[in-house]
Amino acid sequence: MGLFDRFKKEDKDVSLRNRYLRRFLLITELAADDDELFKDIETTRTRFEHAPELKSKLAKEIDEQVYSLIDSLHKTLETTKSEARTQAAHRTLFKIDNLLEERKALAKDFDVSPKSDFVIENGVLTSYIGNGGDVVVPNNVEVVAPKAFYHNMSVRSIVLQEGVKVIQEEAFYLCKALTYVKLPSTLSRVGQSAFYSCKALETVELKNGISTIDYYAFAKCTALKNINLPTSIKDIKDKAFSEDDALPRAAKKYIKDINKKALD
Repeated sequence: MGLFDRFKKEDKDVSLRNRYLRRFLLITELAADDDELFKDIETTRTRFEHAPELKSKLAKEIDEQVYSLIDSLHKTLETTKSEARTQAAHRTLFKIDNLLEERKALAKDFDVSPKSDFVIENGVLTSYIGNGGDVVVPNNVEVVAPKAFYHNMSVRSIVLQEGVKVIQEEAFYLCKALTYVKLPSTLSRVGQSAFYSCKALETVELKNGISTIDYYAFAKCTALKNINLPTSIKDIKDKAFSEDDALPRAAKKYIKDINKKALD
C-alpha cells in the first residue's frame, strides 16, 4: 500500500486542512527533482494553507474542488513521466490557484480573523503553516510534534521559548534553509532525527537543562560549527552528530566522552 493510500485510511481522524496539508507535503516530495514545479507547488501549498476559514456553503464547495485537484495532482506526478508530467501538473496547479482566488474574493464578504502560522493543540505544535523566515514559536507550546516543520524550505531561524519540553522525531527534518536554532532551558530532549540533514544549520544554542540528544538528532548537519553542549547532557545516542564535519574539535571531544558512536 502506497503512502497516499495509507493517508486515505487515516484521514477520517484528521482535520480537513491537516488532511490535505499532508497530501501536499507528499506531492512536493514527488516533485523534488523538478525545481520549477517544486517551487510552484510550494507556493500553491502556502496559499492553500493560508486560505481563511469560512463556513459558507460556497466556500465548502470550493474547498472540495481544491481537495479533488490535490488528489489529481498526486496521480499526475506518480504516473506521468517527463515533460508531459510537468505540463499536466502545471495545468492542475493553475486550476487550484483560480479556485483559491475565488476563495479569497469570497472571504471579503465575511469577517475573517487572520490565520495563525501555527497549528497548536493542547500545548502540542503539530504543524507550522507560516511563510518562513525568522520564526519564534509561541510561548504556549510544550511539545514540538513529529514532522511539525518537516521539509520546510523557507524557515531560516527558529527560536523555541521557555516552556518547550520536548522536540519529537523528525520535527525539523530536512529544513534546508535553516541556519540558526535557539532552544530553551526547559527542553529536556531533542528527538530522533529532529534536525536531520539541515545542511545549512550553522549555530545551535542550547541551555543547561537538556539531558538527551537522540539518535541522528543532528546527523548530516554538515555546516554545524557553533554549538554549546551544557553539562546537563547525560545521554547522546549513536550517530546523533554523524557526518557533522564542521564541528569544532572541542565539541567532538565532548560528544565522544559521552558516546564514542555519536559521531560515526
